[in-house]
Amino acid sequence: MRSARIGLVLLAACGGSDAPTLTDAPLPTADAPYDTTTCLIQGFYGALAPVVGTTAQGPTTSTIVLDPGPPRDSFFLKLNAGKGVFTTGLATGTYPLTGSELTSTTCGACVNIIADIVSGQGPTKFYFATGGTLTLTATQPPAGSLANVTFHEVTAGGVPVPMGCIARIDSMSFTTQ
Repeated sequence: MRSARIGLVLLAACGGSDAPTLTDAPLPTADAPYDTTTCLIQGFYGALAPVVGTTAQGPTTSTIVLDPGPPRDSFFLKLNAGKGVFTTGLATGTYPLTGSELTSTTCGACVNIIADIVSGQGPTKFYFATGGTLTLTATQPPAGSLANVTFHEVTAGGVPVPMGCIARIDSMSFTTQ
């Protein structure tokens, strides 16, 4: 049941609504205090060590634990052939997270943070990319790196939360098994 619920919520976070496009956000600064109590995540992740994800949500996804919790926080990448930067199919390369990549209904490279995943209940908060760069060295399963990726809090349907929390990952290389 929990797996099905998380899968349904993840699908909602990556499509299925008429969510407005998020705009490129200025990079938040690590000098400002971050409200982890409200935002439910670390917020400013900096440069992360190489990480390994799983394809628990499908062969073109990567779920990477950022904080094992409990409750757990995860980075989630979903590659959608036929959408966004992948309109002609999945391909390796470097992709700026701009334009259609900033909307959950049109993204080919959907980049998220899913916060406070509670066993039996699912996630509490969602964050969607607002800018940065994704480099893919493989697509099935995904592997590559991120640079200067910013995030803004969104609803489960992908709609930006007014005055919502923000986050940033300066860099991260990843593989998926």
